Amino acid sequence: MSHSHAVQQRLTWLSLVIFCVNGCSSPLFLAQSPDVGEFEKLVEEEAQTKFVGDLATPWGDHWLKIEGVALVTQLSGTGSNPPPSPILDQLKKEMQTHEVRGRREALASSDTAMVMVGGYIAPGAQKGDTFDLKVSIPPRSRTDSLLGGWVMPSRLRQVMIIDSSLHSGNVAGIGQGEVLVDSLFATSEDEVEQKRGRVIGGGVVMQPRQFGLAIFDEHSSVRTSAMIGAAINERFHHFDRGEQAGVAKPLRDNQVELAMHHRYKHNFDRYKYVLLNIAVGETPAERSERLLKLDRMLYEPLTAQRAAIRLEAIGHDAVPILRKGAVSSDPEVRFYAAESLAYLDEPSASEPLYEAARVERAFRWRAMTALAAMEHVGAQDALIKLLDSQSAETRYGAFRALRASDSSDPLVHGKVLGRSFGYHKISSKADPVIHFSKSKRPEIVVFGQGQHIDPPAFLFAGKEIMIKAVDQGKLKVSSFKPGKETASVFCSPTVDDLVNSIVELGGGYQEVLTAIQSAKRGGYLDARVEVGALPSPTRSYQRQEEATGSENRYHVTNQIPAMFEDRLDDESSDQASDDLLDAPNIDAPERTDEGWFARMKGWF
Repeated sequence: MSHSHAVQQRLTWLSLVIFCVNGCSSPLFLAQSPDVGEFEKLVEEEAQTKFVGDLATPWGDHWLKIEGVALVTQLSGTGSNPPPSPILDQLKKEMQTHEVRGRREALASSDTAMVMVGGYIAPGAQKGDTFDLKVSIPPRSRTDSLLGGWVMPSRLRQVMIIDSSLHSGNVAGIGQGEVLVDSLFATSEDEVEQKRGRVIGGGVVMQPRQFGLAIFDEHSSVRTSAMIGAAINERFHHFDRGEQAGVAKPLRDNQVELAMHHRYKHNFDRYKYVLLNIAVGETPAERSERLLKLDRMLYEPLTAQRAAIRLEAIGHDAVPILRKGAVSSDPEVRFYAAESLAYLDEPSASEPLYEAARVERAFRWRAMTALAAMEHVGAQDALIKLLDSQSAETRYGAFRALRASDSSDPLVHGKVLGRSFGYHKISSKADPVIHFSKSKRPEIVVFGQGQHIDPPAFLFAGKEIMIKAVDQGKLKVSSFKPGKETASVFCSPTVDDLVNSIVELGGGYQEVLTAIQSAKRGGYLDARVEVGALPSPTRSYQRQEEATGSENRYHVTNQIPAMFEDRLDDESSDQASDDLLDAPNIDAPERTDEGWFARMKGWF
């Protein structure tokens, strides 16, 4: 079936769905609006415009899975001497590269363990960016637990098996840091969860991820490459060594290299979709005519998302239409229009995006990402208001969006404790919450001032730190380390003082997490304790007309913006994004390879 025939069939189906679902109540089917046939013709005519996505497909737009092998140290007798294997041979080479002394003794110690390390580098990542590491023990290992371990520096590469031969690329990242075992976050004693974990933000990108467009063979020519570059550069510019330049650079007849635009640095997928929906070779008259068609398409929920993306791809000429959509009575139309306005840094986007994030969970994270992309003060005000939400994920999401927008802002700057994790205190009118992150950056965010801990009989913060009540409403925090004298400090029974005391005695992120979780389980702490409060990628928006008597749900998004994505939790469902599927010229991104270590587990 040809592409044009498939589009025609889809448009016919679309018009029938619109007619059946919306009947005469839709704005498109009022007396002065076109009938079903006219609307089908309207959509078909707009789709006949030649877009970048009709001529080319993206490359470099997938997550890059990289892997390596490392030595974990600082285990308390729970490690093991690894058996002979190809992984051990690789570890020995790694240790030799890093000039580790006493390699044989280090491997044989019960305080060390050989582990497999992996992570994902996002498309568009730049050198120096950080990413999370997944740590696990290899097959046949006798290691009992990785609790308290530290991953020594490890080089990470893309590893693939091609024609039964192992192939690895250049070093794409370096990883090291404190292992947080899965049982810490699950508050369980599961032995399996003691043998795997993560290093939050422990990977550093060593090579920038390049991306661009590959022109289809049937369209490949220097002229087509130049036309695509010109169309994109008319819409997007960036600063290259202090000079303004277009983001597209035609390299040859079948390839265009792209640069990241700062407005989309936290939402690569949206940037890709907007680029693919830029019209090529369109005259001013044709654009004016298409704007009228997109104006009408924006007000029909089934085509609102597609229309908003294409209006955003046009740029500031489309702002008046999007402004009207942002005050629509339909929540979908209102959200999609406001989202596109945000990436054009239009102040009128702030209020509808604030309402979408506050009220509708299916729109929440896209709304916050869009607000973080704006430079207007109204966007910051909207995110600050969300800090008072009762929802923990809304509050933490707003905090993360504010930090992504400007990490130096005193409101969210906080401080770094023990050179290992961020600690932030945020005023909030809602019930107190203490949030621990699981991705991007190890950080504790305390929402609400003066949170109090009832003096406990005793609590443990890891294996070496104990907390107990003493006279006059004070807490005594003591550290018991083998071969050293007991060290103690006294503090008031507040969360803030307790955290600082644990750090003063050498504790880190996992010790504080253990102490706060223990206090909550023991009933000594009234505040809610949340870990990794991030959204589900399967949330759907249910239209009002579907709310009663129908299980049919309209899927809004399956792609979490990178700002909020926990790739290690989501890797089991590594599927192509189906966001914005109603634009037929958008190709799905390729899937990441399952990797060498995953296959080795299968062999064993």
